[in-house]
Amino acid sequence: MATIIEVDTALSVRDYSPEANNTVCMVIDVIRASSTIVSLLDNGCRRVYTVAEEEKARQLGAEGKMLTSGEWQGIKLPGFDLDNSPAEARSYPVKDRDVVLCTSNGTRVIHQVKNCVRLFIASLMNAQACVQAALSTALSASCGITIVCAGQYGKFVLDDAYCAGYLLQEMEKQAGQLGIELKESDACQAAKAVVKAYPNARTAFMESASGKVLLGTGGYEDFDVCLEYNTSQVVPYLQAEDDLIWFVTWEERK
Repeated sequence: MATIIEVDTALSVRDYSPEANNTVCMVIDVIRASSTIVSLLDNGCRRVYTVAEEEKARQLGAEGKMLTSGEWQGIKLPGFDLDNSPAEARSYPVKDRDVVLCTSNGTRVIHQVKNCVRLFIASLMNAQACVQAALSTALSASCGITIVCAGQYGKFVLDDAYCAGYLLQEMEKQAGQLGIELKESDACQAAKAVVKAYPNARTAFMESASGKVLLGTGGYEDFDVCLEYNTSQVVPYLQAEDDLIWFVTWEERK
């Protein structure tokens, strides 16, 4: 008899309920927070701390001698070392450094779902690797998987939904190879329908509210990085102590 894993998709964080905490979460804010976190760790960053408040980021940056990274409504926060930019994260000297990231959307969502069984950060860039980690963890913990779309200020956006649909396609492929049966919710079917509705990710991202904001501020390089498929093996996963949370790569845990 095949192992069955229940899979759900929260098409915005408003669709995620605390009652769903007995699940492995894959959090998506593909434009740009999740892509930035993956890029920072890929470039040798030791830890990425995520905070919801700008002043907390400034405080941690000063006290912990961390680099600061962040934006508010698409604009780099004044005095911060880096923008919330996956392109900049690739080239900035972050090796063996800690970075504190504050964004107007993604980092707030992370705090809302942090009490799940295990929280991974997903993007198109690390889709295959993240799905593999989520399936492995769900099997070990005998629980389900929930893909959480950050959306834009709590609302549905096309780019995150498209990324969720792609993750689900990849999950179906990997589950089939492992002999796992996925029991997918209606929201999962909706996310996959978004993928089918567009010829490619670029078209969907250009029509999304988040994509329009990014392109409107001249973020063409970031836009292109967010569109990359499976260019990273890094799977950020959440660690927590006291009131701080941070991400390191899943490989380090093994």
